[in-house]
Amino acid sequence: MLEKGNFLTLGCGFEFHYHLIGNGPCVLFLHGSGTGASGMTNFRGNFQAFVDNGFSVLIPDLPGYGFSSKPEDEIYSLDYFNSKLSSLLEALNIQKVSIVGNSLGGALALGMAINTPELVEKLILMAPGGLEDQEEYSKMPGIEKLLGDFLGGPMTPEKVEGLLKLFPYNSEIVTQQMIDDRLEVLPLMNQQVLASMQIPNLTKHLQEVRVPILSIWGLSDQFIPIRGSETLEKCCSDVRTISFKECGHWVMIEKAEEFNNYCISFLKNS
Repeated sequence: MLEKGNFLTLGCGFEFHYHLIGNGPCVLFLHGSGTGASGMTNFRGNFQAFVDNGFSVLIPDLPGYGFSSKPEDEIYSLDYFNSKLSSLLEALNIQKVSIVGNSLGGALALGMAINTPELVEKLILMAPGGLEDQEEYSKMPGIEKLLGDFLGGPMTPEKVEGLLKLFPYNSEIVTQQMIDDRLEVLPLMNQQVLASMQIPNLTKHLQEVRVPILSIWGLSDQFIPIRGSETLEKCCSDVRTISFKECGHWVMIEKAEEFNNYCISFLKNS
């Protein structure tokens, strides 16, 4: 069973599910997309290391995911996601965050750094979206299967397991708990979040990002083209890049200890 955290209802009636743990400078964890995705399914193996090193962590389930609200009459655009995240920070009286963003969460992190720079101190981007046109992402085998399975008919446990095995380089790391966690969230989801998602190509705005960036990639990623690392290095003023061989889209899970150590060192020393 996934660990339940806190629920906060915004003025518009939207209900956020989130975990807020620890004391110290706040690190906001933004998870990726996918069937049954949530904050804890992405970052269960990471957040405690940050807390142990003097940070507080805020781990929300994004709109449309986890145990947060899933409106069926909204367009899930970058602005929609980020307006909700800004409202959550305001409601929790959090003035500034560093962000760990994975995939979709990485695109949202970049969007926040561009559109609400006063909220963002540092960025850790793990295979972030938002660096290509959507058509390019749809050509990736992982995205193609994700959309085909979720929008093409009922999701079965077999489909969920098959999809999850595309995320890491070594599919043997996909445990029954990972599958069960996704299956717990799956009945709560609707098709609107994936069918209407609109994440623009942010490349032309990257020069507006003025905060330090740690860019992390698995070289066998089947969801996000790794050429995005070059885009960040070319367009942003303060970027350091770390890549892992024999690693897929889940660096924070596949290489959890190294991921945690690199991130914490960056937050403390950059």
